[in-house]
Amino acid sequence: MARLLLVDDDDFVRGALTRALNRTGGFTVIPAEHGRQALELLGSERVDAILTDLQMPEMDGLTLLAELFEREVRLPVAVMTGQLIHAELRQRLQSYGIAAIFSKPVEVVALADELQRVLDPQGVGRISGVTLFGLLQLLEVEAKSGLVVVSAAEREGRLYFDSGELVHAHTRHLEGLDAAYEILGWTDTGVEIFYKRRARTRTVREPLRHVLMDAARLLDERQRPGAAPAPATEPEPDPSVDGILDQVLKIEGALGAALLRASSGAILGQRAVGRGVDMAAVARVGEELMQAAAALDDPVEDLMLTVGTQYHVIRFLGSGRDLFVHLVLDRERASLGMARQQLAKATRR
Repeated sequence: MARLLLVDDDDFVRGALTRALNRTGGFTVIPAEHGRQALELLGSERVDAILTDLQMPEMDGLTLLAELFEREVRLPVAVMTGQLIHAELRQRLQSYGIAAIFSKPVEVVALADELQRVLDPQGVGRISGVTLFGLLQLLEVEAKSGLVVVSAAEREGRLYFDSGELVHAHTRHLEGLDAAYEILGWTDTGVEIFYKRRARTRTVREPLRHVLMDAARLLDERQRPGAAPAPATEPEPDPSVDGILDQVLKIEGALGAALLRASSGAILGQRAVGRGVDMAAVARVGEELMQAAAALDDPVEDLMLTVGTQYHVIRFLGSGRDLFVHLVLDRERASLGMARQQLAKATRR
């Protein structure tokens, strides 16, 4: 497993990214607060790759990159930043041999994929010349673990394997067996494997051979001459996402909001209206809290968290226990009691 040195001065962002990237199974994250601490850790820790912010106290990212270049440290390095990457800055970063540049706020799933592509290329494989059915059977026979990313047109699906067993599947709007059948019915697919990645939940318990047989039967029924066109399994994007976020962000003192699916971790929508609010990182913390809350015997009304100058209020959408809204408030401008009431009203369905 690749050991990733993560350098970011924001405690919240550093902690959230550390937890999220560790959970993917592709990395062991070593956190550092600034460039000077990163250089100290490089002297005592085995590191395979570095991901660093640019704007930091003590020693900023550019100074760190210059030090690494001067010391001839031969490690793949990626940069993440919230500042505008103008031509002069991009040229300077490229002169240090940067492997990738990410703009904040980062989406953790996409970040983990791209980091593994550029920082641990041996752990990623692109597959051609074999059918998806054949590939999955091969993974089962060889007892492989990892993530299979399947793309078709503008759709993407993810199939997770653990020691040869299919344990989880999801698309943007489906998960479990429904998602697996949907993915296996796609044609003209591209396939990429991320070894060492693991699922955070198990939604598929049927043996792979049963899943493949059922998927083949469904595909055959769709293609049978004279058969009525099968209804689309994957729904259209929920048109209410923007409406929900619009309504929630009208609450006095709102700095940002996100709508997430607890079971898969998918961010269905996010929006920040306050400066310095990284809603992708914030949402991951809310996701962990809501997954823990969903496991309790008693129903959870909402969750509240006070962080420095902010209130965080997290509430399930409607009567279900999957979709939830994470609202970030400015403590100086917001009334917590009023905000809770307004969020409850906005999340009724």
